[in-house]
Amino acid sequence: MASKFQFESRDERIERMFRDNPGRPIELCTAVVDGLWQKKQELINSKIPVRFARAELADLGYLESEVNQAIQDMFEPPEKNDKVGVIFCGPTGSGKTHAAYAVVHAISNKNPEMIAFITNYADAFSALKNEFSHDSYEEFASVWDKLNNLSGMYDGLLFIDDVSAQHLTEFEIDKLLMFLERRFNSYMPFLLTTNVREEDFKTVFGERLASRLSGYCTIVEFTERDRRLETNPEPEHE
Repeated sequence: MASKFQFESRDERIERMFRDNPGRPIELCTAVVDGLWQKKQELINSKIPVRFARAELADLGYLESEVNQAIQDMFEPPEKNDKVGVIFCGPTGSGKTHAAYAVVHAISNKNPEMIAFITNYADAFSALKNEFSHDSYEEFASVWDKLNNLSGMYDGLLFIDDVSAQHLTEFEIDKLLMFLERRFNSYMPFLLTTNVREEDFKTVFGERLASRLSGYCTIVEFTERDRRLETNPEPEHE
């Protein structure tokens, strides 16, 4: 069985371009590939909030090893690891989003073409409601296309930040089930962050979606106190 990701490395891409274009010097092929990758990395970086622009896996402290292992396992072929997604869950301020953007940085530095789409839950579902109300959801590069990979252009990693902890609407549960089911079945990895604890998945997401999230994802629990309180302590008063 094939691996979940089948993206060429930088050197493989250069070699293929050189092979497919007889007479083109290897230096030119290298420059073209590096230029394409730089543009993709710049696009990815433009989607990352300034607060997390320098997020690194080394920042994660007690969870660095567990996060690294979860992401490494996600890239393993299905016969070695059948988990498709990774979910960071825990209370507000516990470092989930910082960790997720650290993962995005690490993957982008390795191969930016392995990142498919970066969004947050509120923006994604606001766009989806608009697309479905105007019947534009099947258009190329629509949010629904990016979540579902309808066009075959978005089979890399999908990252959705801050999946709602509120009671989800029927529309939200239906669409989550649809595009995540496609990613489960097609081995298209994804990364989610949420304040919802795993034991509350069924209450918030419903039984069908909860069973799939728990069954097909590696869950990383963030349990430490609000890191923002440690980073920005209240001034002491005499």
